[in-house]
Amino acid sequence: MLTRLISKLFMAALFGLVMSEPVFAHAGEHHSQNCFIDVGDTRLRVSGYQFQPGLENEHFCRVFPELGQIIIAVEPLEEGLENSQIALELLELSSWSDWLLNAEKAFTVIKQQPAKQFGAGLVSIQQAIRQRGVHALKVIIQDESGHLRHQYFVFLVGVPVNKILAVLAGLVMLGLGFIWSRKIAAGGDRAA
Repeated sequence: MLTRLISKLFMAALFGLVMSEPVFAHAGEHHSQNCFIDVGDTRLRVSGYQFQPGLENEHFCRVFPELGQIIIAVEPLEEGLENSQIALELLELSSWSDWLLNAEKAFTVIKQQPAKQFGAGLVSIQQAIRQRGVHALKVIIQDESGHLRHQYFVFLVGVPVNKILAVLAGLVMLGLGFIWSRKIAAGGDRAA
């Protein structure tokens, strides 16, 4: 009875991991593998890229699987923002306790993109990330009347989600195989 419950829990966990991988890789609202954020009442599309071997044609949203060069592009989804200014800051988590208590102080700026007009509609920032961890993109928009609004977009770098899920799936399968073999062995003992 207990082994049956454990095997059902393992199957539910495995199913949850398998089904949640694409959602985790692109957490938040997304469409066509893009993330969207709202800065005030301005809706933006956020797209992330890495150009390491095997990742050239991939798009990333909240989880960048490898360390190295990342590029994050931000573009408006509405017309009429040509005169608005946008600035991007790339941040690195420096304090877990502050992140829980005061997120504004938890991150350290590692790169700033000076404010510029949306004019062309696409603004990007790139940086070589050498350490795994939690990072954030701070998007700051100044509208035509001078009002500043900002929003944080948190993401992970250097977390190979697919590899982690493959290892977890293997461990779950080993556990299920062990339970199944014990069940067969127990059934064989009863027959004798």
